[in-house]
Amino acid sequence: MNEQKDNAAVAAAAAAVGIDAEEWQRRQRFVGFGKDDVALLRDMADVVARHADAVVDRFYDNIEHFPDLVNLIRDSGSSMERLKATQRQYLLELFAGDYGASYLERRLRIGVVHHRIGLDPRFYLGSYSIYSQALLPLVRKRYPWNRQRQERAAQAITKLLSLDAQLAVDTYIHRLMHSLDEVSLSRDEVDRRVAGYRRFIANVATGDLTRRIEAVGDDELGSLGDQLNDMVHKLASMARSVTEAGSSMMVAVEQLQQSVSSQSAGAAQQASAVSETATTLEEIRVTSNQTRDKARSLGQAAERTREEGERGLQTVQGTIAAMQDIRVKVESIARNILALSEQTQQIGDITGLVSNMAQQLKILALNASIEASKVGEAGKGFAVVASEVRELAEQSQEATTQIRTILHDIQRATDRSVMATEEGIKGVDEGMRLVDQAGTAMRDLTQVIRETSLAGQQIVAAVGQEASGIDQIAAAMKDINGATKQFLAATQQTKQTALSLGDIAGALRASAAVYKV
Repeated sequence: MNEQKDNAAVAAAAAAVGIDAEEWQRRQRFVGFGKDDVALLRDMADVVARHADAVVDRFYDNIEHFPDLVNLIRDSGSSMERLKATQRQYLLELFAGDYGASYLERRLRIGVVHHRIGLDPRFYLGSYSIYSQALLPLVRKRYPWNRQRQERAAQAITKLLSLDAQLAVDTYIHRLMHSLDEVSLSRDEVDRRVAGYRRFIANVATGDLTRRIEAVGDDELGSLGDQLNDMVHKLASMARSVTEAGSSMMVAVEQLQQSVSSQSAGAAQQASAVSETATTLEEIRVTSNQTRDKARSLGQAAERTREEGERGLQTVQGTIAAMQDIRVKVESIARNILALSEQTQQIGDITGLVSNMAQQLKILALNASIEASKVGEAGKGFAVVASEVRELAEQSQEATTQIRTILHDIQRATDRSVMATEEGIKGVDEGMRLVDQAGTAMRDLTQVIRETSLAGQQIVAAVGQEASGIDQIAAAMKDINGATKQFLAATQQTKQTALSLGDIAGALRASAAVYKV
């Protein structure tokens, strides 16, 4: 909007001060600005372009020492960076060599902008001096050994800056006079426009946002009219937005209330279900602890059974070893008895032989006695010896008979012993077979007991883990139960908040309904 006003102001200023192409040439001739000056300025364009940023920085470094200028720049909505870019372009245009109608229009615009932002002539006229001070060293740099060209180039710069200053001052004075003319309105016109503003404001106060002020002129009252129109436009937009927002809020609140009601019912059911689940889990936890205790007792019993089975297996193994030793000893006894039987048989044979010899000796003694009696007294001594030999033979016969009887008894006893040992060996073998079977069964039983004990230990561990897991689940369910109760309470609070939002939305929509847009 400022650009449109500035364009109109530039055209008005050019017409008011009578600056056209002919006048512009006339002013150039007045200060002596000719083709030679244009050629010198164009010849310096390269060196100026290389040092343009330094010149502009020097210019604005000087401005930063004056807070009122800095504030003026900030209040105008511009910035140092933007102004530096503009000044750099302005500086390059000074040495572009084109000083026709477009150059004239751009210089007139500078005066309009200065008036619009409130920049006094003392500041921008002083800026031409700053430019002169910054550009003269560049002239010496461009023509270091040609003093005449230095002076002519410096004069060309001074002439062009003088023309720029004339244009800026002319435009500023024109805009200032125009502002004074606009301020010089008649009292009746001011009263009429103020009365129209008053009626407009009264209509706005009653809620009518459909009307607008016919703002005329560039004075303060015209600006005030534009601002009032802009205010009412924004107020109407706000009223429409509030109405739409209130309607949308009402719909959203109704949906929120329905959702909250549904969530509240669901939360209540969930809270009840969670509470029942927590109770059930507590019962399961108690049962699990009891099961764990029973499993631990079962594991201990299985361990004791395993130990007893191990001891039983060791006992059976010891019994088998003992019976094997008994069998060996019984077999040894049987062998000894058989040997004794054989020796007894041999003794019997010897006893029979002795008995036969005693019988023969008895016969011989009898024959000797008969022969001794035949010889009389001479054989009497021999008869006595023969009688004693016969008695000895009879005694030997009796002794052998007794020995034979004893040997016969021994033989029968040994026979019975042999039979008994054979039966004993058979019994030992049968016992060993049965004990071996018992040992096999005991080993199998011990293995089963070991496996049962291991399974019992695993069951105890599993039940312990299960109990720990159930304890954790029960604790987590307690937390869930508490969180569910908090969620239920929060849902109720959200429901109340939704009701309050509904009331607020209704009041907001009713307030916006006052305005007519």
